[in-house]
Amino acid sequence: MAEQTISNDPIASELVREDASFAEIVVQFVEGLDGRVTNMEEAIGTQDFESLRVTAHQLKGSGAGYGYPILTEKAALLEDAAKGKDGYVCQSLVSEIRTLSARVVVGP
Repeated sequence: MAEQTISNDPIASELVREDASFAEIVVQFVEGLDGRVTNMEEAIGTQDFESLRVTAHQLKGSGAGYGYPILTEKAALLEDAAKGKDGYVCQSLVSEIRTLSARVVVGP
């Protein structure tokens, strides 16, 4: 795994890089990402760890499917933290996912 550094560079879909014909479906994922993160933020606010776990699980799978492994990685960590009802870690991870989602773009 590459060393992680803080960056503001766009995060493009690896799927679209490999095959541009997937761009249209990736657009739908990207357009829905803000709503998913908002749902996670709301779940944190109400301490609804089960809803947070479910949303994180869904993002974990779709992040991988649409070519965003960093989202999958963070969502997997969030899913585990939600299972453990660790509010502090969940809040931190949702914040990271919010920051990452702002950098997500469809293609290069």
